[in-house]
Amino acid sequence: MKQSQLYSQIFIYILTIVLVSFILVYGYTAVKNFKERADQVSCLKFKNDMQNAIASVSSDFGTVKRKDLSICGKYTKACFVESFTEPDLPYETDPIIMDSVRSGSGKNVFLVEDIAKESFYAGNISVDPDVLCIRAVGGKISLRLEGKGNHAVLSEWG
Repeated sequence: MKQSQLYSQIFIYILTIVLVSFILVYGYTAVKNFKERADQVSCLKFKNDMQNAIASVSSDFGTVKRKDLSICGKYTKACFVESFTEPDLPYETDPIIMDSVRSGSGKNVFLVEDIAKESFYAGNISVDPDVLCIRAVGGKISLRLEGKGNHAVLSEWG
């Protein structure tokens, strides 16, 4: 084997290693981005389903519906804050939820992993106690929605 052939084989091996590495890195980032977007879509679906359920029940006085919702991402529970009247927050409330309510942000649904990470306004709701947290079982929560004409009363189903 000639020396020039040896150098060309080394060049081919190096080029192969670089190309395989590039393909692996690109594939990893593509899969990671796809997963992040899927989590974003599932969070938007949860938010829209929640808002639609509250809007559909709120105006029908006395209507009671069960709503099963899939919580997105790695969230372990959903917390709902009284928004029909001024909430009286207990001392053990998550500090992020407490700060959000006291600052007047208007957000009344909080998705909690270890601490509240995502929040939004779902509509005029009433809960008892003023902060109701429902733990997700199998990535889902079951809500009892009762229409009161101008707001909905939320509680855990069952």
